[in-house]
Amino acid sequence: MKFPLWRRYAMRPLMLRLTPATIATFVATLGLLSGTGAAIGYAAASKSNTPQAAVVNQSQTSPNVANPEQQLQVVNTRVAEMEAQLLRLDALTQHVAESARLPVKEFSIERDSKGAKGGPLLDEVSVLGDDNIDIRLQELSRLIEEKESQLRALDKVLVNQRSQIGQNYLANLPVRHGTITSTFGYRSDPFTGRVAFHAGMDFSGAQGTDIYAVASGIVTFSGIKSGYGNVIEVTHGDGYVTRYAHAQRLVAKVGDLVAKDQVIAYMGSTGRSTGTHLHYEVLANGKQIDPMTYVGLALKK
Repeated sequence: MKFPLWRRYAMRPLMLRLTPATIATFVATLGLLSGTGAAIGYAAASKSNTPQAAVVNQSQTSPNVANPEQQLQVVNTRVAEMEAQLLRLDALTQHVAESARLPVKEFSIERDSKGAKGGPLLDEVSVLGDDNIDIRLQELSRLIEEKESQLRALDKVLVNQRSQIGQNYLANLPVRHGTITSTFGYRSDPFTGRVAFHAGMDFSGAQGTDIYAVASGIVTFSGIKSGYGNVIEVTHGDGYVTRYAHAQRLVAKVGDLVAKDQVIAYMGSTGRSTGTHLHYEVLANGKQIDPMTYVGLALKK
């Protein structure tokens, strides 16, 4: 006999893939960067709560429980536990993001869910029935998996930042095949012919040429901007942002965690452009700086 999803949840212990050891790894990584005190507190809470909160006493989950009200109570208990676990994961994720100096709001469960705030759903379950319980459990499972995925990705970002201490982690090329056609500074504007300031570097190439993230980070803008056409901005932490403009097509979306050398767009000629090329900028604390500082280092490798 095939049971509804909520009944299957009621018949087995709640097992979450994020182990205390994993969280301890995140906290250890944070300790090498900044502010370990709060992270250790979060990790300790997760360690102390995971075995007890995530696993319900077997006597409460026996399939022999025939009373519908008791079954609903078991399911509501599980929903409450999953919501509590999600809140702990959300707090830890935001703290890790803050320690990595990445936009915390991109990692909040409020970004895509107004639920999952904690507390049992007894009244709602009693009225809405099995299908709605299944939907709620599926939603919570999805959100927990998303949080675990974000933590794993953030862990990679933090490890990468740790390994780059003392190194210039933006010293990389945004394209592998192309020619530098314009540098940072004053030049003759290609449209007006007048002297104007150029805030980045231009790389020419064939339409559809791969554009790479020069370092790991989070995509904080992906769309159209006046003059830039299709553009992606990646925040790398410590106040650094890289911008990739005039793309034919964008691959990465806002909120995506991208790795160094990951393809994020394809070269094109959108926006204020005279032909296929990549306009590449580096910003430090909101101000454009000369990308050649980093491109030059990459060319010497």
